Amino acid sequence: MFWSAMCPPRDVMLLFRMRPKALGLTVPGMPLGSPGMETPDGRKEAYATLLLLPGGKTRVFAQHG
Repeated sequence: MFWSAMCPPRDVMLLFRMRPKALGLTVPGMPLGSPGMETPDGRKEAYATLLLLPGGKTRVFAQHG
């Protein structure tokens, strides 16, 4: 299983607890406020963590912001 650097740690921990039949997690678009994309002024964008499913499909795993 894999996850991209912008995935919040709590999403990764939840992924390991749930153990879904999935390839991993990703956060598309490098949204402001996601891990690694923090700004000095604290700006944040709403974003979704996506679950990557076998066959290339995705579904929303978690919403943030």
